Amino acid sequence: MLKDLLDRAKRMAEETLPEDVLDAGRRLGRSVAAYAPAPLAEVIHYVTGEEEEAQPEPEASGSAAEEAATGATATKADAPAEAEPQTVAPATPPPEAETTRPEPAPEPAPAEASVAQSPASPSASLREDPRAVLERVKAKAEHGLKPEDRLVVIYHDGGQDEDVAAIHQILEGVEAEVRENDLRREPQTARQLAELTGVMVPPYVFVNGKHWGSRYDLEALAADGDLEAVVANRLDEISDEARRIGHVHESYSDEISVANILTRWRLGHILCVDDLDSWYEVERGGAERFYYQGGPRPVEDMPTVAEEIVRGVEAEDFEAVWMLEPSVHLP
Repeated sequence: MLKDLLDRAKRMAEETLPEDVLDAGRRLGRSVAAYAPAPLAEVIHYVTGEEEEAQPEPEASGSAAEEAATGATATKADAPAEAEPQTVAPATPPPEAETTRPEPAPEPAPAEASVAQSPASPSASLREDPRAVLERVKAKAEHGLKPEDRLVVIYHDGGQDEDVAAIHQILEGVEAEVRENDLRREPQTARQLAELTGVMVPPYVFVNGKHWGSRYDLEALAADGDLEAVVANRLDEISDEARRIGHVHESYSDEISVANILTRWRLGHILCVDDLDSWYEVERGGAERFYYQGGPRPVEDMPTVAEEIVRGVEAEDFEAVWMLEPSVHLP
């Protein structure tokens, strides 16, 4: 099967490619075969036709020499111009065949072959120092962040290119993953953002799921030195002006304890447990509601559920993360 495919490839190449291209391919094949293992060299010789062409050349040159000799003795009195091509023509091919025909290549030693044929992969050379990764993850964990946090999402509708470019420039010196979302593709999200923020005109900038204004708000945060703390979610470190921009009136502990969970639930905060939101709310008529694991639960179960959450987090069965407000589901 493989031999048939190779034969077809050879025929197609010989029928369609110019002779100079074929010669260049043969020279390249000889160069590769000189350093390749013997089985691979045989295949290369077969594909380039070296085995087939190398054999008939000496015979052809020999027969040409015989014909030249007989022709020379039979027609000694002929013009010397006829003898010239007969003596020069057969002499030219043999040296070419001898000089270009590859010698059997010695197989490289295993160590040399592995070094020559196995260059260091780019990913290995660019791999980050594990100690640096652990240090960064630890630093984020100390502030209650998961390693994948520091997410900044810019919502626009395609008509704010200048503002979007300026926001990217402001964030250049801050460690963050910056994404863009085109609201023309999601009109429902555009309406939701307008209702949530009270701002009708994009772009909107969300940092870790919380709205932080737009271009000029980020410029103010950067000018006051608060931008890094905002992106890192260290809201207890930001200035009063940054709190005003982000509508952060109080700072809360992210501790996962029974007392803190119950306190913040009563304040209306959302605890995302194993990627599902849990919260407590009071309706206008005074009816109390408690939601956990995707459905309503009795309000009386809140202390028991808080204890379950603390045990699960301590056992590392799941994660629990506080959210200050219902965040727009980010892409």
